[in-house]
Amino acid sequence: MDDITPVLIVAIVFAFVSFSVYLKYRTERLRHGVDDLESELHSENQALKNKTMELEKRIQVLESIVTTRDFQLKQEIDSLS
Repeated sequence: MDDITPVLIVAIVFAFVSFSVYLKYRTERLRHGVDDLESELHSENQALKNKTMELEKRIQVLESIVTTRDFQLKQEIDSLS
């Protein structure tokens, strides 16, 4: 038992110091509102993803209009005038 005592003492001290540092870290995060900021950024990110998807759909519609034969024929007729 005497051989393991110094190891246990070091482990207990290390665990205490680590836990103390973690509690200080969490306290600072809560004090500065980091958790609220993360959720706010997540919702903004989701809104931007939705907007991007909407714009991609609109571009696909515009591409389909521009590449149709009727549009090309109208452009050719207009260029002859």
